[in-house]
Amino acid sequence: MRLTFDQEKRVIKRLLEHLGASEEEARITAEVLAEADLRGFGSHGILRLPYILRALRRGTIIPNAKMRVIRETPSTALLDGGHGLGHPVAVRAMKLAIKKAKKTGVSAVAVRNTNHFGIAGYYAQLATDENLIGIVTTTTDPLVCPWGGAEPVIGTNALSVGIPAEPHPVLLDMAMSSAARGKLVEARKKGEKIPENWAIDSEGRPTTDPAKALKGALLPFGGVKGYALAVILEILAGPLGGSAAGKEVHGTLEPISGFSTKGDFMMAIDPLVFGPLEEFKTRVRRFLDEIKASRKAKGVREILLPGEPEFRTRDRHLIEGIPVADEVWAEVNRIAKEIGIDILKEIR
Repeated sequence: MRLTFDQEKRVIKRLLEHLGASEEEARITAEVLAEADLRGFGSHGILRLPYILRALRRGTIIPNAKMRVIRETPSTALLDGGHGLGHPVAVRAMKLAIKKAKKTGVSAVAVRNTNHFGIAGYYAQLATDENLIGIVTTTTDPLVCPWGGAEPVIGTNALSVGIPAEPHPVLLDMAMSSAARGKLVEARKKGEKIPENWAIDSEGRPTTDPAKALKGALLPFGGVKGYALAVILEILAGPLGGSAAGKEVHGTLEPISGFSTKGDFMMAIDPLVFGPLEEFKTRVRRFLDEIKASRKAKGVREILLPGEPEFRTRDRHLIEGIPVADEVWAEVNRIAKEIGIDILKEIR
């Protein structure tokens, strides 16, 4: 199954609006989910829509949620997401950080009472679109074992940093685990094995079986260094803004028995406070060109920059269409039928 970018957005928006989301909430959520698929982050695209739809139906995600700033200074804010869709809450948070950074140079916004927001890089790029540096992190259910541990205690805690550059921003977007949990779900759905260094089973043993891995824990990327970074990010996105951490975080995979307790943390930095923007961009470009032109290891055709593979995948999917796994499409279609919508009409 392949969908165009617009077709996927129409399907998602239609279903969300039918379950009570405002036009703006539905539009933003559809944009972020479809953008994830465009960039090749299938684990954060339409695959997540059934989780969101089920939560809206059971009331653990609030449609048309009322966001409010509950604490604020000229350069900081604490935003309450009202337990709404995480994507529009995150857009509001980053736009607030951008507005403040343009006035004060550096800003930080913490978010609580929100939900899974998809790819962190989407929000960091909102900052780079305004010639700012964007930094984004978030917490998740405990899915990662600590270094040397045998049970999940830490979230995958995505980190994205966006640097304005041409023709695309430098865009880091990564989880603190060796792989995103969604990739295990994808592998299980496709009947594929996973690399041995991705996860452990419930007994703490490395496994290539995604079903066993989903009952165990993800491994931190980069060993002890990734583990340490994951801990720091969890504190910034969790306790700093009054959100949960560790085993108290729940509902980011799918809020079932109650509201999600995750948190987000975003920063924006205006290069202008340190000097002329064009000088900054020139220095960045010189550094990036040096990396691209550096001597390559044997067998390597090209050295890629952070974000470059995803932007190339995006360009290709805009032409070829976005691949959607049959099982994912079937699940979306099943839920659509349950609520009385013919999604095939949305893609014609």
